[in-house]
Amino acid sequence: MPTAHDDRDATCYALVPCAGVGERAGAGGPKQYRHVAGKTVVAHTLAALARVPRITRTLVVLAPDDLDFAASAPEFDGWAEPCGGATRAASVFAGLTSLARRGARPHDWILVHDAARCLVRPAAIDRLIDAGIDDAVGGLLALPLADTLKQADHGNRVAATLDRSGTWIAQTPQMFRLGLLRQALAHAGDSVTDEASAIEALGHAPLLVRGEPDNFKLTWPADFALAERLLTPDAELKVFVPARDFELSLRFYRDLGFAVGSNDGNLALMRRGRLAFFLQNFYLPAHADNLVMHLAVDDLPAWAEAGARLAAQYADHGVRASAAEQRPWGLRDMTLIDPTGVLWRIAERSVGAP
Repeated sequence: MPTAHDDRDATCYALVPCAGVGERAGAGGPKQYRHVAGKTVVAHTLAALARVPRITRTLVVLAPDDLDFAASAPEFDGWAEPCGGATRAASVFAGLTSLARRGARPHDWILVHDAARCLVRPAAIDRLIDAGIDDAVGGLLALPLADTLKQADHGNRVAATLDRSGTWIAQTPQMFRLGLLRQALAHAGDSVTDEASAIEALGHAPLLVRGEPDNFKLTWPADFALAERLLTPDAELKVFVPARDFELSLRFYRDLGFAVGSNDGNLALMRRGRLAFFLQNFYLPAHADNLVMHLAVDDLPAWAEAGARLAAQYADHGVRASAAEQRPWGLRDMTLIDPTGVLWRIAERSVGAP
């Protein structure tokens, strides 16, 4: 077993191999550049990684002749390196070399994530980091196999029923230290299909961290249709949130990360990703003091950090925020009171919740 590290200065980087051609997807080109729910697959993936505060920087490994990435992920502000190889293992190894050249150290953590796993939730990545950060080896997101497992013969008939006990389906991210992972990939060669296999080939046992069913890899045409349904709401409900001082509330919600979709001076449409509400230039104390907004998020630590910052910034205007806590009713949440007195309860979305 490798020696456990006592250092607390290890940095987390994400590495996204994005050099594949996506032949099985039937997409007429690399599947990571296919549009799903208004954005490319890789843009959804990179947005999820960007919502994990402990990931310092993300490196995307591109094919040497890639001309599509910049237009496919216009909001990405990490690193992109056209150093991809013919196999996943070769692309990851080249990415590790690039990260080392950019300052990543052998004991830093690298979270390798498939570009085509665009439904990954930041909360699941946080669970992996929590579990792996003090582990001597590292680990990966995975799911216990629930279905009966069949082995087929060459004619697509059942040849045997296999024992599924103790069997897990590997997912990504897979989280290992840069030095150990480079050594493992150099030893295993290009034949391995995931990083954990290379680590195992050195005699180590990666940690299995329970993932989520919707963190699947978009591979077949039907996968894209399912991802479209999961990423697209079938209806949209907007709440009218009162504002005692309309301009002040506009600034507050902008600082919280909302963009103004429209504003006529009395009603503003506020959007942050798929979340939207109307901010109204209207105030009745009884209404504002009894309005509670409930928001379920994947990245509660990021919202808690933003809440604490805004509570200090707008302290003179009555803004208050609590730390995230586990509640008796089963949710982990925090509270945020806006300048009008509207209470937001911001909760961590449960595993498997829509």
